[in-house]
Amino acid sequence: MKKLNMKFIQIIVLISILLVGCSKQDKKQSTIDELNKTPEVLVGTESRVLSSYRYDGNIIDNLYKEALSKNQNLEELNDRIEEISSDSLSDKTKDYLKYRSVNKRYWTSAKSYANNLNDSLWKVEMLDIIEKLESSYEKRVTNHESRIDSIEALKSTLKDKLILLKLFITEPMIHNYQSNELPNVEQLESLIKDYKKAIEDSKEYIKINK
Repeated sequence: MKKLNMKFIQIIVLISILLVGCSKQDKKQSTIDELNKTPEVLVGTESRVLSSYRYDGNIIDNLYKEALSKNQNLEELNDRIEEISSDSLSDKTKDYLKYRSVNKRYWTSAKSYANNLNDSLWKVEMLDIIEKLESSYEKRVTNHESRIDSIEALKSTLKDKLILLKLFITEPMIHNYQSNELPNVEQLESLIKDYKKAIEDSKEYIKINK
């Protein structure tokens, strides 16, 4: 009886191992199938596809949106990029940009006022004072201006990265479409035959009597 029980247990363990192996294989195959599928946005009736691209944005944006919906990590990265590029950029730079704008307006107005002085000596002296004050201000904000320059450079770089991201993400998707959805060439060949036959048949009626 013990031997029978041991054998039964061994069979159960073996079956369990096989089931786990099959499950992993099925999951792996499912992942492969998913990767090789035609993108959903490119599947459907002709009118749906045309309206999707004509009115809802370009094809790369549509493919990229589908990729986002299927990849949480990619979606989170995209959300971070959008947040940095919009709300965060505005929130974290608006105070200094306002500060800089106020000061620039002041220096412009101050020089204009000084230039309106009729006394040439006072005019020269005041313009010189304003120049020195402005130079002192510019030294004070050097660190801030350096950071603004860095932000502008990073902003440009991130914009490029997002474009590259969309291109790299969508290329395999359009490749799947190209591989899976190529129409049968026989339809085109059939149309060519129809054209040739119609052209040939028309010759009987296109004759010039001399």
